[in-house]
Amino acid sequence: MSTRNCLAVLAFLVLPVSASDIPDLGGVWRLNVEKSTWGKMTKPVSVVLEINHNQLSLSYTGVVNYASEESRDFAFAGAIDGNEYPMVRSYGAGKCLFRRVSLTIVESLFRSDDGLYTETARMVMSRDGRTMTRYMYLKSPEGDRSWTEVYERH
Repeated sequence: MSTRNCLAVLAFLVLPVSASDIPDLGGVWRLNVEKSTWGKMTKPVSVVLEINHNQLSLSYTGVVNYASEESRDFAFAGAIDGNEYPMVRSYGAGKCLFRRVSLTIVESLFRSDDGLYTETARMVMSRDGRTMTRYMYLKSPEGDRSWTEVYERH
């Protein structure tokens, strides 16, 4: 075995990724509306999101405000473990799962119980932990849509 291969194996054994390496998503996040891109989606006035995160455990609550309607609350309680958890969205009741792709990337999949709506999201945390970008894709009876949301930790 070459020296380079030996060092790579040694580094893998000596420096394993630990749970403490997983970035903490917890805190209060505010949508930066201007840095986000909206495609065919209605642009909100503001979104405030409060996340509680402890390794696999994940829960959040939030409020979205649009210029043309009253504010709307949303919430999730579950885990980043690839299992489905019940969730109610503006599309109706359904199930959502979260799975970790890497230390800084988490993907989610929401399916409405009536099968009409499927929303996927790829959430990427910046290295400094101060910015979270969500790349969103929605399949619905109204057609497919995609947009990007940029959140900043406060």
